[in-house]
Amino acid sequence: MVKSRRFVLFLLAVFLISVIPAMAQDSEYTVTLGKTDALGSFLVGPNGMTLYTYPPDPLNKSVCNDKCAEAWPPLTVDSADAIKVDEAVPGTVGTATRDDGKLQVTYNGQPLYYWYKDEKPGDTTGDRVGHIWWIVPPSTVAAQHLPTVGNVLVGPKGMTLYMFKKDTMDASTCVDQCATNWPPLTVESADAIVPGVNLQGKWGTFTRADGSIQVTYNGWPLYYFAKDAAIGDATGEGVGENWYTVAPETVAIGKTDALGEFLVSNDGGTLYTFSKDTAGVNNCSGDCAKNWPVYTVGPNDKLVAGAGIEGKLGTIKLENGRLQVTYNDMPLYYFAKDAAVGDTTGEGVGGVWTVAKK
Repeated sequence: MVKSRRFVLFLLAVFLISVIPAMAQDSEYTVTLGKTDALGSFLVGPNGMTLYTYPPDPLNKSVCNDKCAEAWPPLTVDSADAIKVDEAVPGTVGTATRDDGKLQVTYNGQPLYYWYKDEKPGDTTGDRVGHIWWIVPPSTVAAQHLPTVGNVLVGPKGMTLYMFKKDTMDASTCVDQCATNWPPLTVESADAIVPGVNLQGKWGTFTRADGSIQVTYNGWPLYYFAKDAAIGDATGEGVGENWYTVAPETVAIGKTDALGEFLVSNDGGTLYTFSKDTAGVNNCSGDCAKNWPVYTVGPNDKLVAGAGIEGKLGTIKLENGRLQVTYNDMPLYYFAKDAAVGDTTGEGVGGVWTVAKK
């Protein structure tokens, strides 16, 4: 009897040792920040587990339900009033009503999810899954898909950013009343810039006449529009034929010692071409398409070539309606076995797949 009681006490002690640390990790905040050496800071939930966004979601609406939601459980709350946000999180935290009636937490209009394969705080195994799931850094500038203008740059609170055609590289001509109508995106210092995921291109700053430090993208100063009232607004597009939203680079240049320069997507993933394709025609279907996912864009997305790319970007419409990006009319693909930026494991596969040369 004594031995049995001791055994029960032992099991209880083991249980408490395993559970109490996990309980201690719960935060008072609904959304706060975690960090790893590899990825820097990113959003986590009250349990310390990494949060993710799914770009196919429209603003303030989740399209991840049923089996998708089993793999990517949404971060939910009982009411919007229950949300408490860490002051270190710069963006706009809100809620969206899911199809099942639950309130899902959003960040700059994007619904937030966990990933079922993450086992403990600090795990980020959901990042880059399928090139459609991403961690959420507290970004100075991020990419966001808006229904009217496609994939464009937004500021830290999710508001649309613009460029002014009358500016010159790394210098602003928008001052006084212009700057009131088009407030510049500024930072405390150049070191304060945190680019979001899926953003190729060059970030910089310059000092304005008033001493503030304005952010640039590929040399173009970035601004808000004072008449944009909410996340998702892009009412400054085309104003005076001088103001336009800023699309991130669709294709950029990557490089390895072994292969030299080649094309990469907006998230840095290596892009490939298939020798059995012909100009403007995708001949990769079935199992081929599973192993070689197509690189696609939305119908309103602008195609932007990064520095050093002189070929022609375009798209072809696939049978499922998706738009596959082409370079000099050749369809572009990822390789499913490439796991990280810089991987080129698809080079030479079957003698018919090669990295896409610029």
